[in-house]
Amino acid sequence: MRNTMATIPLSLAAALCCSAVLAQESASFSQLSACRIDAERILLRATFDGSPCWAVEPAQLSEPRGTGVAVHLPTSSTAEICTMNIVPVSTEQVIEAPEPIVDLDVTAATPQNDVMAQGVIEVSEGQGDCLEAKG
Repeated sequence: MRNTMATIPLSLAAALCCSAVLAQESASFSQLSACRIDAERILLRATFDGSPCWAVEPAQLSEPRGTGVAVHLPTSSTAEICTMNIVPVSTEQVIEAPEPIVDLDVTAATPQNDVMAQGVIEVSEGQGDCLEAKG
């Protein structure tokens, strides 16, 4: 007769370990802003921690839902071999997001499509400072 009581602590430990891994959240953007340039376009600026060998590709937008849209920022690898350093990865893109879009759910991903950063931002109305360089 097998002692099933001995496997319960092991099963419990495995379940807790796996749930902790699954519960990890992606990091936030270190900088995320969006401002409306005109009725059809939004200037999106984002910075997140990543690899010095990543290039941010053009943003991909989902179908709008009400006043919101999901924005995916994919990256590609610029080298076959790269250091393991973590550096700020920045992008500044003009996206096609016509009014009434006012909320962006932005996600940045690794070249393997793993989420690196996630954030939600409300689009500010473009004023003269919308197109000024941020420094």
